Amino acid sequence: MYAAVMFVGVNNCATVQPLVAIERTVFYRERAAGMYSALPYALAQAAKFFWFYFISLFSFLYFTYYGMMTVSLSPNHQVAAIFAATFYSVFNLFSGFFIPRPRIPKWWVWYYWICPLQWTVYGLIVTQYGDLESYITVPGQSDQKIKNYVKDYYGYNTDFMPVVAVVLVGFAVFFAFMFALCIKKLNFQQR
Repeated sequence: MYAAVMFVGVNNCATVQPLVAIERTVFYRERAAGMYSALPYALAQAAKFFWFYFISLFSFLYFTYYGMMTVSLSPNHQVAAIFAATFYSVFNLFSGFFIPRPRIPKWWVWYYWICPLQWTVYGLIVTQYGDLESYITVPGQSDQKIKNYVKDYYGYNTDFMPVVAVVLVGFAVFFAFMFALCIKKLNFQQR
């Protein structure tokens, strides 16, 4: 556990430093122009981090509870690993990252909505990029604002974040409940 915490902590620290260095330059320019003071800037950054932390926390929770649930549904951890791995590839395919929702065939879009990873990707992209006014260059398209690209390409809407938050909590609760129910009802011991 120590190595995992240390790795994630150092990775977070190293990842945020260049980003904050760039944002700080923009903040200095905006503050000099009288656009806003340090407190609103700090609060806005804290709100973005809160969403990132919330989404990460509940994603780790539902993946952990999903693993526990798969063990409770199977006779041993080897079978549980095979069962879980089958769904990892499906989760990955329907997460909306590789194939965005507007491009998923209509007869498969239902799986997109019940895919736990999709809600994580949705939340992370919307909270971290959904309000950016910077322009992005996409080959074969004219330059557009990042927030417009997120909405047009992925079909993500920033107003949907409360639903995303509730669904992420719901997946964690559902997998934990299923684990508890299966542990209570199923018994794979042989005497």
